[in-house]
Amino acid sequence: MDKLLRIPSWILFILMVIVPATFPNSQSGEFLQIGYASLIVFWIIKVDEELYLRIKGKAAISFNILMFGLLFALLYFSVVMILTDGYVIETGKDNYAEYGWLIYIYVPGHLVSFAGYLYGIHFTAYTIHVLEDQLFGERTSYAALLAALFFFPIGIWWTQPKINRILKGKLVE
Repeated sequence: MDKLLRIPSWILFILMVIVPATFPNSQSGEFLQIGYASLIVFWIIKVDEELYLRIKGKAAISFNILMFGLLFALLYFSVVMILTDGYVIETGKDNYAEYGWLIYIYVPGHLVSFAGYLYGIHFTAYTIHVLEDQLFGERTSYAALLAALFFFPIGIWWTQPKINRILKGKLVE
């Protein structure tokens, strides 16, 4: 399990960017995407849990909110993909006429999912920021970590080595 948590940046990049691009645009491709997204979300939760457990003292973040946000987003988008075959909300068309009352589910669902995504970025950036200070006496800028995690494919090359360095040490009870 430790090897999975401390995966090198280049392998993580391939697994999160290149592999999903190979899924077919069909019903089976949707199920592959949902299954693969589930694996990625559970991996993210496990990595964040390991980081969270290493923080000494009271943390100003909630692991339960992180799990709720990520699992809600996964469940919401999975249900939307399976039941509606995907959809597109645009400003140039009458979305209410096309989607009807479901628009009142889609918009709040997207907002809650995006809030969960943003909290996930905040959670990971904050734990890396605090742990680097506690373990190594160094401080990486919290804003730089947020930006790196927000600009996902590029930032993974910079943040994953930091996560690997933190997780290299043993968890002290």
